[in-house]
Amino acid sequence: MTEDLTIGERIVLLTLDEKTGTLREAPLRVSLAVSAAALLELSSSGGLTERDGTLVATGASTSADPAAAAMAEHVQRHPEETPREWLLAVREQALETAYRGLSEKGLVREQGRRVLGAFGSVKHPVTGVSELAALRGRLAAVLTEGQNPDEHTAALITVLYHAGLQSAITQGSGDGAPESRLAAIAEGQGSAAALGDTIRTTVAALTAVIAASAL
Repeated sequence: MTEDLTIGERIVLLTLDEKTGTLREAPLRVSLAVSAAALLELSSSGGLTERDGTLVATGASTSADPAAAAMAEHVQRHPEETPREWLLAVREQALETAYRGLSEKGLVREQGRRVLGAFGSVKHPVTGVSELAALRGRLAAVLTEGQNPDEHTAALITVLYHAGLQSAITQGSGDGAPESRLAAIAEGQGSAAALGDTIRTTVAALTAVIAASAL
């Protein structure tokens, strides 16, 4: 099941409090991370390319991720915007898509009723506890056992790290997840290096937005 999750869905699942169904981290920080994940999903599916130092939508994405589709639509409509503006524009839709995807896959249940569409009024307790444990186990194997991460796991760690969500990465890893290992994957991008300019641009945009938001 965890292999079928998008990077954005994995981010939300890792940052949710399993019992209360609320985010353990700042919602803005999480939504920006999920939006960054949508940009990476779009790139890995061929929907983004680098042209003359600028990222542009190709219209040829093979991704089934609705968040990546939303990002593609926005980039095509607003090619003059910067990646920072793309992340901010799509973040709420990307977060909503991640919640919906997790709910449809039976990993969370929606509890409560939205007020004016706000997710803050709705809780999402985790029902897929075994899938969450498997995801944490995979991260622990990479961080503490030296297992090489696949492209999606490397991208997940990179986005969480640069979004300042390190606690979500190390949850369940005990004290055996050294900062040096995290940095080596997040800064070198490891297997995620296949995303090339997109991951470097996304990381730069993500860190700039978070710094400007004083999160």
